[in-house]
Amino acid sequence: MIDKKILIITYYWPPSGGSGVQRWLNFSNYLVGMGYDITVLSPESADYPISDSSLINKVNPLIKILKVPVFEPAKFFKSKAKNSDNIENKGIINYLKLFIRSNFFFPDSRMFWINEVVKRASSFINKNNINCVITTSPPFSTNIIGYKLKLKNNIKWISDYRDPWSDFFQFKKMPMFSSVKKKHFNWEKKCLKTADSVIVTSPSLKTAYSKINPSTHLITNGFDAFKDVVNSKDFEIVYSGVMKSSQNPKMLWKILCDISMTNKSFKNDLKLNLIGSFDKSIHQNKHLKKLKENVIFKDYMSKDLLDKNLLTAKVLILCDINRPDGGNIIPGKFFHYLSYKIPIITFSSKNSDTSNIVNETKCGNVFDFSNEIDLKNHILELYSNFKNGTFLVKPIEIEKYKYSSLTFKLDSLIIKTID
Repeated sequence: MIDKKILIITYYWPPSGGSGVQRWLNFSNYLVGMGYDITVLSPESADYPISDSSLINKVNPLIKILKVPVFEPAKFFKSKAKNSDNIENKGIINYLKLFIRSNFFFPDSRMFWINEVVKRASSFINKNNINCVITTSPPFSTNIIGYKLKLKNNIKWISDYRDPWSDFFQFKKMPMFSSVKKKHFNWEKKCLKTADSVIVTSPSLKTAYSKINPSTHLITNGFDAFKDVVNSKDFEIVYSGVMKSSQNPKMLWKILCDISMTNKSFKNDLKLNLIGSFDKSIHQNKHLKKLKENVIFKDYMSKDLLDKNLLTAKVLILCDINRPDGGNIIPGKFFHYLSYKIPIITFSSKNSDTSNIVNETKCGNVFDFSNEIDLKNHILELYSNFKNGTFLVKPIEIEKYKYSSLTFKLDSLIIKTID
């Protein structure tokens, strides 16, 4: 029988909140239930952008936790503006901060964590007869950790990419030297070639990375269980998570405003619930300001409370990055949304990974960021369905996106890698 002693190295772990922590929190819990001996190495007292201490209670007590201190200069580069994009700030001081962050902290500001983690993890691997190391990125410093452990310990290594590395969307807006961009590309290629297996979360990334490492496997993000929605009197449209200026669905705000001005019933029923962190351009949008009586901005909330808030929604909003190549990352919240069977309005480019999966599951409709007529007609159709009490959708083939199902794929990959 194969030993299943796994070391998972992840920056995001409870009390970290947000979508980045959900993937390996769920996988770890299910792997333990399948007989794995799991140890998770994560930073001690990390400067997480979002915290959710309630997630600590979601960690299976059989999972061992190894904490390593981390020095994070990133906190010195944060914008003072609460809801601004760190990568889009204007002004000479903010530009200089971004310039330093982009060019002098490689591969990211968690670079100072790398050597200490390699030292501690290497000792742990030898003393505990670990069979396999799994790293998950971003931050991309975890890839270099995995690479160094592979060379130092000759350990089996599975490298998980929740986002692409050199093609990371934030890099495209950073004032980064071409030499640094090349360094990212070269290290990405080096890490991909060295890993025994690679996991990605989107089909386009599988296509790209398979050219470098043929043992590249698609295991998407997922959801834990289906939710039972609650009927309510409001036509409630909800967005949850982070919304950067590059995700701002300006046409949606305009259409909601236009309909409200001419349809009193719609205006009275409309409730726009925006939960999370929003760039100041969203807060300052002129159409949202006109709808201020119908709009509620809520700060980030715990996963349990968010689940309850989504139960009364009639429409859920999903936004890719507003770029022609912006759909090569399927937002993690998409799978969370799936569990409610509430119609999803998605803003994405045509034939993107996000667009394809929404269409395949028949969980909603996809629009580009400039489509006005079709979007308006669709919202009116959803509102009519709401008035008739038939607002739910019937998505197809979504059981495979439950974490319980995805973990069987992960189990097969781990066994194949370490056998």
